[in-house]
Amino acid sequence: MNTIERVDFKNKKPNFGRLIDYGFILGDQCYEYECTLKSSGFHLKITISLSGVVHTMLTDLNAGEEYTLHLNPTSTGEFVGLVRQEYNQILSDIIEKCFDNNVFKSELANKIIEYVNVEYSIEFEYLWAKFPNNAIVRRLDNQKWFAALLTVERSKIGVSGEGIIEIIDLKMRPEDKEKIIDNDKYLPGYHMNKNHWFTICLDGRVSFEEIVDKLNASYHLAK
Repeated sequence: MNTIERVDFKNKKPNFGRLIDYGFILGDQCYEYECTLKSSGFHLKITISLSGVVHTMLTDLNAGEEYTLHLNPTSTGEFVGLVRQEYNQILSDIIEKCFDNNVFKSELANKIIEYVNVEYSIEFEYLWAKFPNNAIVRRLDNQKWFAALLTVERSKIGVSGEGIIEIIDLKMRPEDKEKIIDNDKYLPGYHMNKNHWFTICLDGRVSFEEIVDKLNASYHLAK
């Protein structure tokens, strides 16, 4: 059985409810799905562990053995090409319909994503292929942005230490700029108009409740 290591699964997590809707069955500590490839008649079994690890097994029933040529990028030929294409199409369909984005790792970022979904029935959007770790959210009525979740180098926003930090950009009124920006809890808006946006680091320096208050205000400012 082969563990899938494809870019498609990077920063993704399974939505187990959607797996069941898709046709997966909960087995022994994993979800299982089986189908037959139309191009070859091969039997495909996909298992997804509770921790989100994906395994596949493709079996040539006539030969009674596992088929693996489709996993080797150097394998060529019309037949293996058709098998690889259908195999990838099935996996891509499952990713699209049964997996959620899992870019942000901090508890605060994920609580914000959940809050926006529940309170406003809006999903964060990942708009840029070149920047897959950035997401925005906009009002449904006028499509105006009211928040952006970003993953950036600490040095780029003037925060001490090394490595990556998750941040949120929110809207403010220009006349409130001097009152809000303290260069500690609230920083000038990263990659935004600094007269209209400010940044919060999602490292615990600002509580979730305080972020929610600012988020709701940002939503109303985006009218």
